[in-house]
Amino acid sequence: MSEQAPLSFPALSAHRFVAQGLLPAEAATSPQEAAELLSCAQGQHLGGVIAALALRSGTTAAEVVDAFNAGALVRGYPMRGTVFAMSANDAGWLTSLGGPRSVQGATRRREELELSDARIAQLTEAILELLRDEPGGALTRNELGDRLAERGLPLTSPQRYHTLFTLIASGVLLYGPISGSEHLVVSAADWLPASGSLEARFNGDELAATAEWLRRYLMGHGPATLRDFSWWTKLPLGQIRKAKDAYLTESELEHYGLNGAREELWGPPGLTATVSATEAKLASPRLLPPFDELLLGYQDRSALVHDDHHSKIDVARNGVFKPVVYVKGRLVATWASVGSGKNRRLEVTPFERPLSQRAIAALAREFARYPHR
Repeated sequence: MSEQAPLSFPALSAHRFVAQGLLPAEAATSPQEAAELLSCAQGQHLGGVIAALALRSGTTAAEVVDAFNAGALVRGYPMRGTVFAMSANDAGWLTSLGGPRSVQGATRRREELELSDARIAQLTEAILELLRDEPGGALTRNELGDRLAERGLPLTSPQRYHTLFTLIASGVLLYGPISGSEHLVVSAADWLPASGSLEARFNGDELAATAEWLRRYLMGHGPATLRDFSWWTKLPLGQIRKAKDAYLTESELEHYGLNGAREELWGPPGLTATVSATEAKLASPRLLPPFDELLLGYQDRSALVHDDHHSKIDVARNGVFKPVVYVKGRLVATWASVGSGKNRRLEVTPFERPLSQRAIAALAREFARYPHR
């Protein structure tokens, strides 16, 4: 084990910035590789996750959309009832591991909506038949709702949402190709490679799969703790510790000291050297998309943003996160794209003191390169 002195907040954030592939020198070579590095990327905001994967792979928004349309990327509900983007190679086993907990957790809500197991089974059969009959095998959510109503299976908006959530978190459906602003629903069995299932990848061994997911998380989010991963996935901490002890070796990960709660921080080997070598690039202000994993990938976000400032990112305290400005290891402002086309311009709202003219100029250059959709 390589021991290190405790990391300061800015240093911890810088290490995570590098681990997440947000430096061009460290970026993945494709959107699919970027998704595999993170294992999952927060996906509630479609434009945001497209930008997040583009920024981590040095690609354009159009290239990320192409990766979805080619079946390399998908969106689903692999864990904690939240939509994430994933590599199609990973979606099957990740959803098998984390999805059932989300489905179980929403049991009462389905009962309130009169979505019994029998009704879900009836809807499943009808939806899969509709997708089989559709050229391309993909439909929008509204199209699915209309077709079901035509078959005598009408759904209210909440019922439609929870039906799709249940079937996606159960591994039956997925969001596959993108059409305009719509992410189309597809059959997981038809869209995903058979080699990506829990059985094919891990011979059905959930502990081995947990260890691989943990390794991916620590490599793509580290330095982080096992508790961070448990919070992120909602997998039991005991299962995670058992998986780490059984399957991961210390040579695969590096120890980065302890966090404020005296828990061990783990991450990919060699991060500190890379951070030191890229200090000048790390000092340059950056624009990050809404819902970015650099903020949302950890239970404790105090290394990146002050508690008082966090409320300015999630203003209504309802889990809707604004795009943010990253400067030297901290989030210092939110930003917005105002106007469209040639009239599109950057609007920055600092948390406290105004940003320097030099920082504003750097952000303007970032805005020109940002993967707008």
